[in-house]
This record gives sequence, structure tokens and C-alpha cells, in this order.
Amino acid sequence: MLDRSLTYHLSSITEDGIGSANHIFETRFGWSVRELRVLRIVRWTPGMTFTALAAMTKFERSLTSRILSKLIKAGLVRRTNSPHDARIFALKVTAKGEALCKLADPLTTELEQLMLTPLAADEREMFLAMVGRVMAWVQEGYIREVGSRYPEIVAKNPRARKA
Repeated sequence: MLDRSLTYHLSSITEDGIGSANHIFETRFGWSVRELRVLRIVRWTPGMTFTALAAMTKFERSLTSRILSKLIKAGLVRRTNSPHDARIFALKVTAKGEALCKLADPLTTELEQLMLTPLAADEREMFLAMVGRVMAWVQEGYIREVGSRYPEIVAKNPRARKA
């Protein structure tokens, strides 16, 4: 069954890819792949809240919080109070954080291209387009469909409630 399981294969690709790259990033930049992911997400969406960040990282909230605290202490991310609600913090990458991203981005690109080496250029484009479509479906329609087909999980799974 595992040899045909899409989720197993995707998880294996992710874990093996991150595992291989993590040591390189920590050695070169002093930051893990996951820490850089948090930094990059904040970079892509300046002014985002912690709640939005935690949802986008796909990590447990406590892990996202620890990473964010580390990035703030290092001066890579700045946290400011929202002008509309003092309980909400807006996050933004600092110049120092931007500089780190610019150093790390080429290595990320190189490693991702290396991962796709078995595919021809046209296959890479098709593969990435297909992955994008599947990801959009999983985040939207799939979650709604699971919630409608399996209503018993809606009460136990906050993601299914979004449906």
C-alpha cells in the first residue's frame, strides 16, 4: 500500500529534501530550513499576524511561536502592535532578515532544481503546475468535500470546519 500512497510519497520527498538541506543551511547561514521558511513567509506577507503565519507554516503553533521568537530576538523580524487592535501584532522582516533571505534564496533554488533533476525541463513545468493545482484543491475543495463526506470529523478537526 505504501508504494502507491500519494501522501506517503509527498511526505517522504519533503522530509528527505529538508533533511538533506537542513545541515547545509545551518552550516552556511546558522538557520534551519524551517526557521528560514518562517522568515520567508513573513517576508512574502509583510504585516501578517501570528495566526496567519501559523496557518501558513503548516507547523504546530508552539513551534511557529518558538521560531518566531528566535527570529525576533536575532533582529530578523520586527513585531509591532496593530493600530486597530493592541492584542494583534503585525510582523515584518527587517533589513537584516531581508539580507539573510537574499543569501539563502539562491541555495534554495539550486537544491530544488537538483531535486527535480530526473525530470526534463517541460516535465518540471508540468509537474510544478500540477502540484500547484492539487495544492489549491486540497486547501479549498478537498477540505470541504472531506467535511461533507465525513461529518463526524468536522467537530474534531478545525480545518474541516473551514469548509
